[in-house]
Amino acid sequence: MNLYCPGHKVDSKAYRVMNPLHECYGFRKILDYTWDQTGPSFFWGFVGKNFQLVKEHQQLGIDWYFTDMPYWGRWNGLKEALDPSQDFYWRVVPNATHCNWIGDYPNDRFKRLGVTIHDWQTSGDHILVCPSSSTMERFVDQTGWLERTIQTLRKFTDRPIKVRHKPRGKGTSGPAAALIPFAEEARNAHAVVTTLSMAAVEAACLGIPVFCHEQGPAKPIALTDLSKIESPVRPDRTAWLNTLSYFQFTEQELRQGIDKINDNIVFTKK
Repeated sequence: MNLYCPGHKVDSKAYRVMNPLHECYGFRKILDYTWDQTGPSFFWGFVGKNFQLVKEHQQLGIDWYFTDMPYWGRWNGLKEALDPSQDFYWRVVPNATHCNWIGDYPNDRFKRLGVTIHDWQTSGDHILVCPSSSTMERFVDQTGWLERTIQTLRKFTDRPIKVRHKPRGKGTSGPAAALIPFAEEARNAHAVVTTLSMAAVEAACLGIPVFCHEQGPAKPIALTDLSKIESPVRPDRTAWLNTLSYFQFTEQELRQGIDKINDNIVFTKK
């Protein structure tokens, strides 16, 4: 098993995931993005050459694991400084960038997160469109998604359309604090439309119906067909929420072995 680590940036959040996995399972760290076509492999986002390497794993049918920020319990440097004992979570998903399916999981992990789930809204005004990063859109062959999506929406609705771009750290990559909180921009929204953005998860928790790409994390409780924008679905979210909570882990859990928590993630421990 390979752990692709950004060797040029040793303070990267990637090491909050890769170091515990290395300690627990003895997986080898690769710092220069070289690949000898053996696997499976772990990747932190699409940094460095990860995009190309993930595509090559897919083409050769070799398992790969995508790690990144979680659905809930996101790391925050200030919170950590104020309370070093606080748990933060990290997403780990096999052969996909997001968990976009529903499994048979209990509710213990989701309950522990303390996330408030609002009733589905049955009224709303505007449509909030939330593009994913350009890299994510390219990964699912959706370059130019925003322009096409707005054009399509205008064919099927007269509602106002608002666009919320992903907050970026230092103007380039990585999440940063948004000037306007998502919940504020989403207030009174009829629906949220996105590709793979985790804005879909936040919207669904707020009770706002979602339209997303088939590989998006909200796919099990959303629609993908924009011609149905005036008839969104509002299904039961329980099993979906439980499932997502089983594909994110704390550093301590990563160090102790996440295959003990989720038997759909199977490794050989050292």
